[in-house]
Amino acid sequence: MVWTIGNMGFVLCCVCLILLGDLPTKMLLYAMVLTQGTLGYSLTSVMGAIPAEIFEGRHFGHIFGTIMVAAILGGAAGPWLAGALYDATGSYTAAFWIAAGCSTFSALAIWIAAPRRVRAVAGRADRLSTS
Repeated sequence: MVWTIGNMGFVLCCVCLILLGDLPTKMLLYAMVLTQGTLGYSLTSVMGAIPAEIFEGRHFGHIFGTIMVAAILGGAAGPWLAGALYDATGSYTAAFWIAAGCSTFSALAIWIAAPRRVRAVAGRADRLSTS
């Protein structure tokens, strides 16, 4: 749920940024800051926990390292792409829509990849079903 809420924060932030182009108000600016800062960056709290839940085991370090390299490359390519789109179109609107689409896809992908059963770990064994 935290991943979905965080991505929703980034989508709402992108929508606010798009709207700010035509309607530059303080309320919209504050909404953009709050949706990114309070909701969007909640993703950092689960950035290690979600891959650990999905990819537990002896290869977790390699998998998590690969995920972080991909995240860093995306963080580097995103501003470059946004600048290239701005140079081509004179607006950041396309870049913000792409970012909102990527955040939506990310939230859906985590729901698809999520484990469907509770693992036997301390404090959660009572939630296991005996099938």
